[in-house]
Amino acid sequence: MAAEVLSMRNAFAFIALSSAGIACFAAVDVVYFQTLGYSLAFIGLMAAAFNIALTAAELPFAVLFDRYSNKRALQIGNALRIAAFALFFANLNESSLVLAQIIAGVATAAMTGTSNAIIVNSLPSRDPDVIAKAYGKITYVSAAAGIVGGLTGVLIFAVWPQGIWLAAIVFFVAAGIVIAFFRDKITDHHQLPWPKFARQALGTVRAPHAWLVVVTNAAAVAPFYLWQVKFNEVSLAFLAIGYLGLNIANLVGPMLLRILKIRVAHLAVVAIINVAATVAFALSDGPVLIWASFVVHVALQGMLQVLVAGLFHQGVPDGVRATAVSILSMTHSLVVALVAPVVTWVGQTFGLGWGVSISAVLYLLITVGGLQRRIRQAGKGTNGENDADVDTGQ
Repeated sequence: MAAEVLSMRNAFAFIALSSAGIACFAAVDVVYFQTLGYSLAFIGLMAAAFNIALTAAELPFAVLFDRYSNKRALQIGNALRIAAFALFFANLNESSLVLAQIIAGVATAAMTGTSNAIIVNSLPSRDPDVIAKAYGKITYVSAAAGIVGGLTGVLIFAVWPQGIWLAAIVFFVAAGIVIAFFRDKITDHHQLPWPKFARQALGTVRAPHAWLVVVTNAAAVAPFYLWQVKFNEVSLAFLAIGYLGLNIANLVGPMLLRILKIRVAHLAVVAIINVAATVAFALSDGPVLIWASFVVHVALQGMLQVLVAGLFHQGVPDGVRATAVSILSMTHSLVVALVAPVVTWVGQTFGLGWGVSISAVLYLLITVGGLQRRIRQAGKGTNGENDADVDTGQ
């Protein structure tokens, strides 16, 4: 038990350090590249290179994590991250920056979901509320570390813009030291033949709750794509206040799960409240209502992601967890690729309110999914309260 607790602490320390490292540049990287004279078109090209590399490399690294070495996948990803930041710092030419984005994309693929999988695999129970509680803590730790790293990056940027990359390197070197103390969990390489491994991994993404994860992530596309435009219509300062509200909401969401004792059984209730918050954000004109409805929406979205993660991971075997998450992530990326153009076109053609309202429809689907689960649980005689003593949050 002591070894499992230590493993969990190391995993959370790694998540905190890597989240802080990313936040060092995430709030100012576009502005940084613009100050160097690069156009938005080129910055968009770099983003495309990052996402292509991420999509291509995510599944191979997930398989490496599940079948060969948990620790090795994280070490490779961490090392590649540091190499990418070094190239950004050097700023040799445009080609080196594109290469840095490709390396960063591969590194992100190696680390996406793997540290989360270590935490879930170390849990004593596969109850969905227990898993949701762990995800709540992951969200809380990531958000808190992101605020610290973001403030650090902004302060450094004001004095020495190029220093944001060195700050990121420092955080990831510290994360690498933490990884060195990880206890590499024995994988199912010898116990699970490849055909069965593939069937289990693919089978989990066809599970009843997998679609809820995809739809929950897709539901956030409209507000997250259009909120900056809506806030900036008021003023640039209001945009900054909106960004602060977003981070506050990311912190508060997991805390509310614990304080209000919200469990997976309450999924439909949280989703329907988010329908109201999303509609309010879409229709509001006054700054106070815009900010308040957006913050409530972000907090509820974070709560939904925690709850559906608990449902999904309940049915995922430890030996295929990272691979299953990667397959689901690729599915989510495809759905977002379809939803995002629709959202932006509707927002540009009919107004931001109509574009944001697309999310309300998706939250209604999540509500239906939550109600269906309650009905199934009631039919089994549990009434959805089989884990009433287990709360969620951090």
